[in-house]
Amino acid sequence: MPTRKLNYQTGEKIETNSRFPSKGRSWRNIILVVVLIFGLLLWKFKGVFIAATVNGQPISRWQLGKELEKRFGSQVLDTLINERLILAASRQKGIFVTDSEIKDREKQVEQRVGGEEGLNQALKTQGLSRDDFRKQIEIQTSIEKLFGKEATVSGKEIEEYISKNKERYKNATNPASIKSEVENILRQQKTVDLFEKWFESIQKNAKIQKYL
Repeated sequence: MPTRKLNYQTGEKIETNSRFPSKGRSWRNIILVVVLIFGLLLWKFKGVFIAATVNGQPISRWQLGKELEKRFGSQVLDTLINERLILAASRQKGIFVTDSEIKDREKQVEQRVGGEEGLNQALKTQGLSRDDFRKQIEIQTSIEKLFGKEATVSGKEIEEYISKNKERYKNATNPASIKSEVENILRQQKTVDLFEKWFESIQKNAKIQKYL
């Protein structure tokens, strides 16, 4: 509804329309609404921004991330770089690991540790997620495919190993099982030796720049 205000310079009365707020008040209202909405969103999704609170004082995820980076950043970065180098070099040689291969390996591990729940608990203890575990399977399988043909074990090598470790197998009752176990041990040792030499070479030839 129109109202009248007195112009003190001329003495005239001026009609104003009070239905429309001033521009300054309108902007203040908009800013207030935006701040309220932002505050509500921040509270609703506080877990995205806040890692913990201590006596009501927040510890932000940014603070946590900076502290973790300071303590473990270099180590984690090296691990990520090495993983990328291994997978890239493997793929250049035509070595790929399929999803079904990863799932099969995952099931095999589950059977050995008491099922899905047992594996979840084991991963939680080590601070790993399922995705982390699957990445490890992919890398390990890639390495095995790379050196599987070279890391062969002869019967003579198996017999020599058993002979040198008689004390370990003196109570064993299944010779076939012993030979299978020893073959796996020797194959893994050879794979590790071959991998270390190969990886040292690709590290030297890789162009790596760190900004951490």
